[in-house]
Amino acid sequence: MKKLLLVFSISLLTVWSAASQNLKEGSWRGGIIYSDAEVPFTFEVEHSEDLTNPYIAIINGSDRALIKDAFIINDSLIIPMFAFDITLKAHLGENEMSGELIKHYRNRSYPFKAQFGLPRYDIEAEEKPLEIEPRWEMTLRYDRSNPSKVVGLFEQNGNKVTATLLTEVSDFRFFEGKIEGNTMELSSFDGVHAFLIKGTYQDDSWVGEIVYDDGYSENWKGSYNANAEIRDPFKIITLGKEEQRPDFKELTAEGQPAIEWGDYEGKVLLIQLFGTWCPNSWDQTKYLVDWYNANQSKEVEVLAVNFEANYSKEYGERRIKEYKDKMEIGYDVILGGRLSKKEAAKAFPFMDRILAFPTLVIVDKKGYARYVHSFFTGPATGEYYHEFDQDLNAIVDKLLKES
Repeated sequence: MKKLLLVFSISLLTVWSAASQNLKEGSWRGGIIYSDAEVPFTFEVEHSEDLTNPYIAIINGSDRALIKDAFIINDSLIIPMFAFDITLKAHLGENEMSGELIKHYRNRSYPFKAQFGLPRYDIEAEEKPLEIEPRWEMTLRYDRSNPSKVVGLFEQNGNKVTATLLTEVSDFRFFEGKIEGNTMELSSFDGVHAFLIKGTYQDDSWVGEIVYDDGYSENWKGSYNANAEIRDPFKIITLGKEEQRPDFKELTAEGQPAIEWGDYEGKVLLIQLFGTWCPNSWDQTKYLVDWYNANQSKEVEVLAVNFEANYSKEYGERRIKEYKDKMEIGYDVILGGRLSKKEAAKAFPFMDRILAFPTLVIVDKKGYARYVHSFFTGPATGEYYHEFDQDLNAIVDKLLKES
């Protein structure tokens, strides 16, 4: 019997070792494939001490997002996409892999392929590439009845370009790409969204298309504007001097234990309205985890309220547990209900609906809502991200000093 177990163990180890050897260390060019476009991205593979547990770093511009719980089984690589309910599964070849990106929460999948050693884009250096300015005024859906103003933040190094887009519901996180002649193309893959920006420069302005999903895109136009701005997310909803308490019992989904204000009385409370499916919520949660850990000695608390796209009580509770474990969240996370901007606002008499997930409501030590931060400007936004950090800490310090 012992001999049989030894033979089985050796055989299994041989299979695992062969598969891990097929997964080459170094840089890979991946692609999420839509019916009318392919979104390229770069990722790097590093072998850990356990050959069946490689480390995967997904790279977009300056952002390097590390995944440490990928694993190899037989000839397949399985990559859980951070804290999201998404998995990338790929069959391993010698210098390539192919498979699918599976969004479990949407019951949808997309073809995926990757090849070892290729760059994200083939970039041919031009002697004098078209120079682009760092700040743009852009309009999405300019050809429709509901256009949307956007601020574009761009950086250029020769023919290489990185960017993000700021809207009053979110930022688009990190893009990376190229400019050739009078055209540019940039891509972003963050584990959830695979976006593609295409543009052409003509008549002193830009026009193009943003691809968001398979079969879903929007036209855009833009021009350079050093003064282009979005509204301050702390000032979109102003509460004035009127004292308004959140209805804490309305924060939880039906059938969930009610939240009592008494649990937080005497503390400055940050209420985060978020979703586990949302990359911008993920960015804000990473910030709040670090902020909470650094401020636990103060009279502060964080309460996160989760709204799920694929809602059921069982699914929502499971996602909260998975999310808390992956994100190492030390504060309370509760289930608010189904994804709905209107439902997310029902506990707050001063809002009919929130503008975006995530939204942050800051409550003083007496239980009155004092500030609302209507959307998150994450790390990709640079100066805006640092301004949020400074403003939040100034507000909390002010409220802590109040009697």
